[in-house]
Amino acid sequence: MPAIKSSACGKFILVGEHAVVYGQPAIALPLSNRRITLHIEPQILAPSGKIKVFFPALGLDGEPVDKLPSNHPIYRAVWEVINYLSLSQSPSCDLRFNSQLPIGTGLGSSASMAVATIRGLLEFLGHPLSDAAINKLAFECEKYVHSNPSGVDNTVITYEEPVFYQKGQELVSLKPAADLHFVLADSGIQKSTGETVSGLAERYQTDSALIKPIIESIGQLANSARRAIETGDLAEIAEAINQNQRLLAELELSCPELDHLVNVALESGALAAKLTGGGKGGHILALVKANRVETVLQGLITKGALNPFHTVIRGVI
Repeated sequence: MPAIKSSACGKFILVGEHAVVYGQPAIALPLSNRRITLHIEPQILAPSGKIKVFFPALGLDGEPVDKLPSNHPIYRAVWEVINYLSLSQSPSCDLRFNSQLPIGTGLGSSASMAVATIRGLLEFLGHPLSDAAINKLAFECEKYVHSNPSGVDNTVITYEEPVFYQKGQELVSLKPAADLHFVLADSGIQKSTGETVSGLAERYQTDSALIKPIIESIGQLANSARRAIETGDLAEIAEAINQNQRLLAELELSCPELDHLVNVALESGALAAKLTGGGKGGHILALVKANRVETVLQGLITKGALNPFHTVIRGVI
């Protein structure tokens, strides 16, 4: 078996996180310049079924894959492939990961690990699959990692294109009418998306009269943002982002560190800013004009943001 290389991008939610779990639409964008890369190296002389994982960012240095927790995205991805192919035993190989994508900060790292592993291992075994099939397997992994995922992370990462996503509906690929520039920055607070999703679910059960209208309002913002993206209306996109942040704060999904970065981005010249991902930590995104990117980056750095960076979604019209 030859050595194989695969990779998967990260993602960020423009509008609609959490609401998407409850059947509302969301818009997700690929982080193509922040990736997890996997090299698979065959170990011809090793006993059958020996897969070792090397992932410096996770502190893994030759850990047998079957020693990882059963809800670890790499563990799940390996076994989803083995079960899908009905293999009696796994191959012997080393999985060597490198990551430009921050881990555990709301940018889709678990889904990125799953997609890179599934795609690479299928090719390594001589059974490449369509994106649709890879996406389905990655979603199964996400169920173990996040317990009640929406499916948006694995979808945007598998297809690596802007998507308008709603559970049970046909996937819509978005075609931005103009380039969209974003600055993302880390709050320095790590928070499990699974925890924030389950926490909101508990509140939804006990106080649906309060929570449900907010969730529905977020869904309406996703519809507005979709139209604005397709027509290139930056002002309307910005309004949807800012209103989404206000509603997420009402759901108690923001935190002082995120609020601080949102305010800094706006004061530095961003058109809009909000948390992205599970909330209560992780990253913010800021929509900026191209000529304000460096100013917003420097403003965030000066005020204590961790590793802010620029990414762009290219227009197609």
